[in-house]
Amino acid sequence: MTADLTRSLRLTRVTVLAALLLGSAALWLGWSQGALALGGFGVACLLQVAPALSLGARIGGGLGNEGLERDRVTLRATAHLLRLLALGLAGVGLLALRGEWMPSADAATRGLALAALVLLGFLWVAKRGLAGLHPALELDAARSRVLLELAVLLAAGTLLGLWVPWADALTALALALRLFFAGQGLAKATTLQAACGGCGTGCGC
Repeated sequence: MTADLTRSLRLTRVTVLAALLLGSAALWLGWSQGALALGGFGVACLLQVAPALSLGARIGGGLGNEGLERDRVTLRATAHLLRLLALGLAGVGLLALRGEWMPSADAATRGLALAALVLLGFLWVAKRGLAGLHPALELDAARSRVLLELAVLLAAGTLLGLWVPWADALTALALALRLFFAGQGLAKATTLQAACGGCGTGCGC
């Protein structure tokens, strides 16, 4: 295995660990505080565990065709789940606005949002430098960028919540919109991957 693939494998393992830690913490805090945006962010993080594990297995095999079909099925399922999450989050966000559901962000929520911003920013920058090595790594970097964008929205929402009572519901709607387009983009990427036959040689598909 080359040095770049070894580094990619390490980043994939960090991604799994970060997704589990951030996702579990965000989901727990979101549930305990009734914070819709935080809970939605937590689920979005946890949904990235399976694709990261699948990619790690492919990297271990040299990013050839071995495990390609499993990777494709995993990404397709993740795309569907992201869109379902987006629709659910949009629905509860709208209900929260109509019902004046106004949870307040505390220091723990803001701290978690900041930690997610820093950690996911590091991951995206590190993966971006390796994205040109293979289409699978490029797609992985794109998924990390989506999580980073979600973290930015979450951090902005927690700060806005200091002054605007319904900031959580608005943030949930913003997250839902980004998640839906992320799911659409991921579904399209898996279709393109299938169309090129998944050569596994960096053909640019």
